Amino acid sequence: MEEINLQTLVIVAHPEYDDSSTQAFLRRAQADFDSVTWHKLTVSDEPLDVAAEQQMLLQADRIIFQFPMYWYSAPALLKQWEDDVLTRSFTFASEQGKLANKQLGIVTSLGYPEQEFQAGGTEGFSISEVLTPYRALAHRAGMQFLKPLVINQFAYLTDAEQAQLLIEYQQYLTAPQPLHFQQRVAWMINQLQKWQVSQPQAQQPQIQLIIDQLQEQQEHLDDLKEQIKLIRQAEEG
Repeated sequence: MEEINLQTLVIVAHPEYDDSSTQAFLRRAQADFDSVTWHKLTVSDEPLDVAAEQQMLLQADRIIFQFPMYWYSAPALLKQWEDDVLTRSFTFASEQGKLANKQLGIVTSLGYPEQEFQAGGTEGFSISEVLTPYRALAHRAGMQFLKPLVINQFAYLTDAEQAQLLIEYQQYLTAPQPLHFQQRVAWMINQLQKWQVSQPQAQQPQIQLIIDQLQEQQEHLDDLKEQIKLIRQAEEG
């Protein structure tokens, strides 16, 4: 996969940020990516520098709202920021808004099981329905709305599940979206190659073995796609 120069801005809204194990985990997960800017919202008596906040948005290709789900919405911290920063003239695409063609993603953590967020579940509504205001914002601003990344009860995740979340989160921030299987493999190979050069010489052959196995899988997938393409062409002919 060809590496893209994607600049991502993560806007973190968590009233209890310093005590959040979820946010600590996510911050560590993105720390090695120079293309990611981590922007934590705080409560302050000083007036918000709206121009500076808007400038950060202008410099980003992908904007992520990251927050814990509070009563089917984001904490008031994010809502206040939206009210102050996302002015009509800056945001609305029909009025030459500045966010058009950028991407908007949502990373939200749940305190209740994700399966309860559906018709018939205890919550009664899907995550997609709950996040409708953000889809509407993206539509009005002329942005591409990404499929949300939902973190299901982080405190109960096993080590293996946390490892999977780390990869999914890093991909959500840095990889093309939507991300298909072949792109996932290519992204993983790219990250392993970067990591390999920083490791001790004795460990590099082991990492290379993993890279070779992933590349082999990718080649098999390419072959399968080509065979399917030939079959379709034959049927059409």
